[in-house]
Amino acid sequence: MAVPAHQRLRTQYDFEQVRSQGTRLNCGLFIVQYTVEGQLKHSRLGVIASRRVGNAVKRNYGKRVFRNLFRNHQKNLPLGTNLVMVLRSNFDSVPYAELEMRFLKACKNISENFNSEK
Repeated sequence: MAVPAHQRLRTQYDFEQVRSQGTRLNCGLFIVQYTVEGQLKHSRLGVIASRRVGNAVKRNYGKRVFRNLFRNHQKNLPLGTNLVMVLRSNFDSVPYAELEMRFLKACKNISENFNSEK
């Protein structure tokens, strides 16, 4: 199952908005930048994997992994969250369970920050 189009950041403008106005979390193997827009009824994801990450096979693998993490755990995010995940070149040096744990920790931080701002 793929992440539906309405749950993806698709335009350069969307990515730039999140990256310039959002909050940044350093998760070691990846960086999460996010904004929370209350008017949206769903969360959206964008993944950035530059050439520094590796060859096309590694970049596409990383995007698949993080889309899967988002799809499985988006219920842990506040509604209307826009996420931009920036992969680092060593993301594949740890098992999937470690990436999942770090992603869940980031989701928890986002939820706590959102609830404290209310």
